[in-house]
Amino acid sequence: MNYSDGLKVLLGDIVALPVPDGTQEAQVVMLGDILTHLDLEEHFVDWVIQEKLLDGSRVVVQWLADNPLRHSNPSYAPVGDKMFTPVDEFMELVKRAGVQ
Repeated sequence: MNYSDGLKVLLGDIVALPVPDGTQEAQVVMLGDILTHLDLEEHFVDWVIQEKLLDGSRVVVQWLADNPLRHSNPSYAPVGDKMFTPVDEFMELVKRAGVQ
């Protein structure tokens, strides 16, 4: 799995993602192509694998600051600190902190 500039996506990479108020940094914590992860809860990993929630073009990221998508509207599902996202032209590598 590669960023749009051709660099390989690694666990631990710090990336910038677009959010409604600009961009927000997050860390890549699970790779969809090989399902490796960084110290995630076992039940979360089991759920992702069992439900086949990731494919080879997606990753799970964890926000480094407060979740920019958090809300308090009870009409919608709560938002956690992790997000499933495609690796596309909108995901930008900020810092290589990958674990190989």
